[in-house]
Amino acid sequence: MNLLLGLLSVFWLASAGHKLADVQRFTHTLGQYKWVIPIKPELLVAGVILAEVVAAILLLLSGYQLLALALAGLLLTAYTALIGLNIVSGNRDLDCGCLFGSQEQGLSASLLWRNAGILLLHLTAALSLQAGALTHTSDVLISLLFGAVVLLVGVIAHQLIRNQSHINALKR
Repeated sequence: MNLLLGLLSVFWLASAGHKLADVQRFTHTLGQYKWVIPIKPELLVAGVILAEVVAAILLLLSGYQLLALALAGLLLTAYTALIGLNIVSGNRDLDCGCLFGSQEQGLSASLLWRNAGILLLHLTAALSLQAGALTHTSDVLISLLFGAVVLLVGVIAHQLIRNQSHINALKR
């Protein structure tokens, strides 16, 4: 259980780190999306980054983990809804701004499935915490294996989605 929470914490720190690495680019990318909350872009970007960092830190603090999972789940749900709304409205030809977004990955249904998988990890952690799951050695090993597999599958899926975006761009 602790390893799953740690994996999710690293995910959110990496997500915030990627945005902090190029705030200007992320602000521009977010500005290209339709359906974004109509507030000052710099304020929205700062709020998103702060929320990701807070979620990452709270995931590691006993007693705050359910709150962190709720915050992270809301962020992920909002990102997924925003991607989905833009896909449906035909606004697909822009960088998703996702983790490691410097690779320029266009919007696609694959991103919705990826986010659903990540959201499922958050839900699994929340249900385990609510059930009072104790951390046994076998649970730690299973979580470690599960986390490693999920991370590997995530990296592979991200690369496949990225490659599909490039293939689609070449077809045009």
